[in-house]
Amino acid sequence: MAPPRKSGGGGVILAIIGGGVALLVLIGIVVFVLAVSGGTTPEEKLRAAATELEDDRAVGLKGSFGGGADTLEGELSVTRGGRATGPVTWNSDNVTLLSIDGKLFAKAEPAYWRRQISGTETPYFLGSGQQWGRLDEDKLEIDFKRELTPAALAAKLRTAATTKVKPIETTWQGKKALKFTTFSSTLYITDEDDAELLRYEATTPRVKLDVQPKSSGEASSVVSDMRTSVGELKDSFDGSARPSVAEWKRGGCNSNSGCTVEAKIRPPYGAETPVTVDVRFRLTAGTLTGRDLGNCTSTITITGTEPVWASCRVTSSAWTSWAKATGGTFYKHADYKVIGATSSQVQSMLSALDSE
Repeated sequence: MAPPRKSGGGGVILAIIGGGVALLVLIGIVVFVLAVSGGTTPEEKLRAAATELEDDRAVGLKGSFGGGADTLEGELSVTRGGRATGPVTWNSDNVTLLSIDGKLFAKAEPAYWRRQISGTETPYFLGSGQQWGRLDEDKLEIDFKRELTPAALAAKLRTAATTKVKPIETTWQGKKALKFTTFSSTLYITDEDDAELLRYEATTPRVKLDVQPKSSGEASSVVSDMRTSVGELKDSFDGSARPSVAEWKRGGCNSNSGCTVEAKIRPPYGAETPVTVDVRFRLTAGTLTGRDLGNCTSTITITGTEPVWASCRVTSSAWTSWAKATGGTFYKHADYKVIGATSSQVQSMLSALDSE
């Protein structure tokens, strides 16, 4: 006799299968919901990177600045106030750059400055070591305050977010990144919700830069280094300024004890006034390139566009010996050291750094 047939098993199996399908559907729904709720759009990542950067006190920028005749390669620190400093290679020369309050300075070897300073004479004030000199601010066609402060870079990220450019997934320096190319720039940010700016490129001004935000402590060190550099500017010169003699005064050289030299000095063309100038007068015997008879230095301050008198007296053994022995024709020369930053300008720059 056959054993009694068991009932209900199929229902149990169907129930298990049905429950499994329901569970799978539920998991699918949960995964879908999580994906939707946790997803961040490229525009949101750009804005997140902007928020991360905009309030920083300083940012490090490493790469190339500018193009054409004057190209810088290296790393500069740019403060929130638009002041920039750092060691760079300017064309083939190693210099320390300082851009501050509308003024451009470089610390470099004499060979660099001999190529920068106009005139045929070797500048008498160039020593054997590195010196700070001031350059025409238009020599480097980059406005750090307008283009490369943390806030300025953040604004470029926000602008890119409004254009809704589709990014390209890539990597930069070993990090997953999103690359955005707009009409005016190329931006790389980390491919994460709390995104950070990795790289900035542009054609106007021409820059290709890796971006490294500075911590509070690093920013303080940058400002401290700037203070040290500004303090050294009291001994700097203006390499782009060239005064000239408007008029020589006759007489004053009829004694073998010495020669008083006087001349009206025109201010450098386009110079910011007041401007302080060290004028070194030299005397040579017989010809423009004749024997050196001595020199003296006068310091003048020019406050406007009119020439200013400079005067000093040469009292050298060479002059006395020549005047006693033969005398005759001699030639006067004027060389100049235009002060790169007056004491009041140095103090103003130091005070302005308090805002950083």
